[in-house]
Amino acid sequence: MQIKTEIKDICLSGGDIESMIAAMAQKIVQDEKSAAGSVLVGLNARGSAIAKRLARHMALLCGVQPPLGRLDIACKEPQSALDANNAKGDDGRAGGLEVQSVDMPFCIDGAAVVVVGDVVFTGSTTRKARDVLCGIGVPASLQLAVLVDRLSPNPTVHPDLAGVRLEVSADERLLVFLEEVDGFSEVLVRRGR
Repeated sequence: MQIKTEIKDICLSGGDIESMIAAMAQKIVQDEKSAAGSVLVGLNARGSAIAKRLARHMALLCGVQPPLGRLDIACKEPQSALDANNAKGDDGRAGGLEVQSVDMPFCIDGAAVVVVGDVVFTGSTTRKARDVLCGIGVPASLQLAVLVDRLSPNPTVHPDLAGVRLEVSADERLLVFLEEVDGFSEVLVRRGR
């Protein structure tokens, strides 16, 4: 298992991740006064998995499960499987970003839209998602909720809600694994590029 020899730290366990998602759901419900006017839009596979968990926690808190949508946004150039899970995928690599699919089975006009992602670094994926959503409708509010804010030295997007904020050096990768996508849940820091 080559990846295990390159791991610096396990930053978050599966239990840590679930606790952070529960706390994020509590904050969303408090801010919106209920889940009734909220919709969650997951970014890619991991953001969608987190959005589903958030929706379950919100339903437990206030009895209403918000509608779920999904945006798949990817780099135009091919990348390895490991790069697809690299938090620096949010850094606007050469080749740009393209929308691969939009699954929005509800109207976002007048809704409190919460875009849900796994990691934010520079914010290029988030900016693309906001552009797409504003092209679809006119939400009452648009927030970003992420599991991990990777604290970019030059951020263009700041999450409204983050489970945790981590400083990771430029020569390290932040890897997010979720049970629904990867078969286990952890946040890891990997040495090297």
